[in-house]
Formats: sequence, structure tokens, C-alpha cells
Amino acid sequence: MDIAKLKENAKKSLEGNYGQAIIMMIVYGVLTSIASAIPMFFQNSSETTLGIIQAVCNFATLVVTSFLMLGNVNFYLKLSRGEKVTWQELFSKTSLWVICFGITIFVGAFTFLWTLLLIIPGIIAAISYSMSYYILLDNENMTALEAIRKSKEMMNGHKMDFFMLNLSFLGWIILGIFTFGILYLWLAPYMSTAQANFYNAIKDNK
Repeated sequence: MDIAKLKENAKKSLEGNYGQAIIMMIVYGVLTSIASAIPMFFQNSSETTLGIIQAVCNFATLVVTSFLMLGNVNFYLKLSRGEKVTWQELFSKTSLWVICFGITIFVGAFTFLWTLLLIIPGIIAAISYSMSYYILLDNENMTALEAIRKSKEMMNGHKMDFFMLNLSFLGWIILGIFTFGILYLWLAPYMSTAQANFYNAIKDNK
């Protein structure tokens, strides 16, 4: 796997599209943060009431995230394939939110169970399931478990490649902390497009 080429192609794909990516990131961030901010207004409530509100808001955040996540991933997948994109792509796959919700729940549960053994098995599991959303976008009739299973198959022999791709951004991630997150407006689209390129590369080899 030529990681340098994946990243170089990501930069080329983003030329002229960074504005749309940033707008989408901001809209996505605002919409997925609304529910999580609600408990702030109930700090004077009883501990039981606050706990219930927190649980409901966490669930609502998960639903909203699932409602928008595939659109977010699809933006970068289309971008990586040279297709025209706008920030409204965020709302393009809302009809698949139930399956996306299922993938999120199953991946979270499976990863958690592997993490109970050791941290490293949990990381390996998360990497194995990482292509699930891309696979669903290319196979919209799949179930959540089918997409997860296909991701595990697709990542056989490529887990270290994906780990190294993400590790190559570590320096930028650390640097972003010192810019109060401003750098992430550039870095997040760059990483997401490179990851979409990774999916295209291993998909073509299967």
C-alpha cells in the first residue's frame, strides 16, 4: 500500500473543495452537538433526573449522528472518486440511517468486547470494522451485520496498512492541539479523503 500516494491524491481531490468540506464539518458538528448540550440547562435537577436526561440526550445524539454519518462519509467517497460534491451531501443518505445506526451499535459493542481482553485486540477490531460505512454506501441493500462482515474480509492483510496511514497523521493531530483545533479544519477533510482513497484501493484489489 503506497500511503504517500493515497495522501497525495487526497490533496489533489480537495483542491477547490475545502470550502465545501469545512461548511459540512461545521453543520455536522453543530447538529450532532445540540442534544449533548441540553443537560447543561438541567444542572440544578436531581441526580436521578439529570441521569435520565443525560441518557436520553446521549441516545438522541447517537440517532442524529447515524442520520448524518453516511452523508458525511459519502462526501469524501465521492470526492475521492473525482465526483462533484457540495456540503449538502451531508443529507444525501438519510434513508439509510437505521442501517447506519445498526453498524454503529454493533461495531461499538464488538470493539468494546474485544477491548475487555486487551487494548490491542480492541484496536485491531476497530480497524477490521472500519470499512463498514463505505461498503454500505456501495451496497445499499446490505444489512448492518453483512457490511461489518464484509469489512472484516476486506481488511484481511490490510489492517497494518490502515494503521500506518492513520499513524502518518499523528504529528498533525498533535500540532492541531496547539492551534486550539483550528488546524483540524484542514486536517479532518485531508484524513477523511485519504481514508476514502484507502477503501477504493483495497476494494479494487478484492
